[in-house]
Amino acid sequence: MAFVQVTGEVTRTFYNGRGAEVTESFTAGGKDIKKRWACWFENEHGLSEGQTVEVSGVHSDQVDSWEKDGETKYNVKRSINKTKVKAAKGDGAAAAAPSAPVQPEPDTWNTPGNYTDETPF
Repeated sequence: MAFVQVTGEVTRTFYNGRGAEVTESFTAGGKDIKKRWACWFENEHGLSEGQTVEVSGVHSDQVDSWEKDGETKYNVKRSINKTKVKAAKGDGAAAAAPSAPVQPEPDTWNTPGNYTDETPF
């Protein structure tokens, strides 16, 4: 599982307030680049379009393809699952209170209690 943290602008809300598109903008190699992230929340997020937010969660990608003018085109859909809002500024910021970042699942492969650092040979 990969975790990601993104800062960007809320460009759309959907799925009855449990989904939001966050657009990350930056410059690389002299080009202005925008990446859109679909953020999925377990509860209503209370975010508004135009807000600047910092979100974190579990990263996933899905390749989408379509036909245009007889040519197959591809796009990567970036998603953040179990999204947590770390910071929100702008319209609606009071409704979107910051919450704790996503933490990895607890280790279920616990080391036995009789483990020592001594070499077993």
